[in-house]
Amino acid sequence: MVFAIPKEQRDDLVTRMDDTLAALGFHCYGQTFGGTRAKAEEIEERAFSVAEVASTTTKESWSEGTGGDRPILELTRLYIKKAAELIKAEAERLGEAAADASAGEQAAGGDTDNFDLMSKDREFYTQTRAEQVLAPLMAKGASYSKVRLSSKSFGIDAANVVTKAFANISSTLKEVDLSDIIAGRPEDEALKAMQIITEATLGANITSVDVSDNAFGEKGVRACAAMLQQQKGIESISFINNGISEQAAAAILELLASPQSLKKFHLDKNMTGDDGVVHIAALLAKAPNMEDFKMAGSRYTSDGAVMLAKGLAAGTSLNKIDLTDNNVNEEGGIALAGMLYKQPNMRHVKFEATSLGPAAAGAVASALAAGCAQLEYLNMSSCDITPEGVPAVAKAISAMKNLKVLHIAENELGDFGVAQICVALKMSGCPLQELDVSNNEIVSAGAVAAARLAASKPGFTSLNLNENYISDEGVEELKSVLDAAGIANVLGSLEENDADMADEPDDDQAAGLEAMLDHMKL
Repeated sequence: MVFAIPKEQRDDLVTRMDDTLAALGFHCYGQTFGGTRAKAEEIEERAFSVAEVASTTTKESWSEGTGGDRPILELTRLYIKKAAELIKAEAERLGEAAADASAGEQAAGGDTDNFDLMSKDREFYTQTRAEQVLAPLMAKGASYSKVRLSSKSFGIDAANVVTKAFANISSTLKEVDLSDIIAGRPEDEALKAMQIITEATLGANITSVDVSDNAFGEKGVRACAAMLQQQKGIESISFINNGISEQAAAAILELLASPQSLKKFHLDKNMTGDDGVVHIAALLAKAPNMEDFKMAGSRYTSDGAVMLAKGLAAGTSLNKIDLTDNNVNEEGGIALAGMLYKQPNMRHVKFEATSLGPAAAGAVASALAAGCAQLEYLNMSSCDITPEGVPAVAKAISAMKNLKVLHIAENELGDFGVAQICVALKMSGCPLQELDVSNNEIVSAGAVAAARLAASKPGFTSLNLNENYISDEGVEELKSVLDAAGIANVLGSLEENDADMADEPDDDQAAGLEAMLDHMKL
């Protein structure tokens, strides 16, 4: 029996497959695929041929042990199944082509200066796939200054393709993001791939390098040796979440040839500890042009903070610092205050969860007020600031004329402390836009003071009072203040506020608070 299907049915299948490809292009890839009718006709013909060939074969036991030709139903099912397999494969091919084109045009709407592979989807690149995706970099006349390979895993063969791509754009290439590019590879292969790719930068004049999220430790740092030693103009380098131990930190100090060029240095989320900070501080002492330093979550204590302060004191160009989630404590905080006092360009300070304590918090705030006139962002959340430490902090804040964001959550300020902070912010005349005083044991007056402050600041956008003990009456009053000012939308969630814990101050305390706020027009 020769397999046969009426032409109109075959044509109908072609039309449906054509429609499928068109719909996939529009809904999944945001574009129209060309030539889908011709491709659908080709697929249908291949599926029909498979069924036609199968019709001439036999199979023992189609039914009750008898042989013979394949039944028409079985052949039709084979025809449809093969067509479905082929249309799926074609859709995947077109999707890859669309992704490649998107990589060539770049993520932000066709920025031909920026090549970016970053996506939520992990993919292990083979040589062939790397050649497909990196084709825009290897095209004649290609010109890219920024290349981001993040979230794609490169083996040795794929890394060699990167070498060719970087060589083709070496005259324009300035910034490379190599974060998270060896995940899932055996250690030897991963380190070799990293070596190949970083060495591929040597033909260009690189100013910015990011090798974060590769978890490679000292071995990984040394895999980048050629780049670190031979690239003399690196201004920005990131080793975030790289397993930077004492030994790895020592390797960075040893290999980085031109720390004097550094303006941005990020190496947070590591296990550096105080022993590793010895080497980082030594590097900072050689980097007088440092502008942006981040070493959060790196397991050092006050001893490490003292060393960092000394290293950073080599320059006066800092405008951003983040030491979040380290046990800086009082000694480290006071040392950092001395350094901050001499940073006139400082705009952004984040010392969240550093256990400063009241004395060091006051010293840091005072240094910022006296030496950092351009300060716009200050985060001193979870710094163990008690009511006793508030006056010094508040006095300093009252002199911060350009402050836009203040996070001072997760302390022990209480109503009176928060009220003092709000009065200080009012006195400063700063253009405050965002205030976070959540988790500060606020009962009522502090919340109302924060609402009044928000209402007095043009352009205010965000007020966080969550995780406090604000009474129902206090909630109603603060919302009334915000409603009257037409900024009810600035109030964040109060889902974790516990009104049942509210313990209203006695009459004398309440009167004193209200008098202070009225006097300061809050």
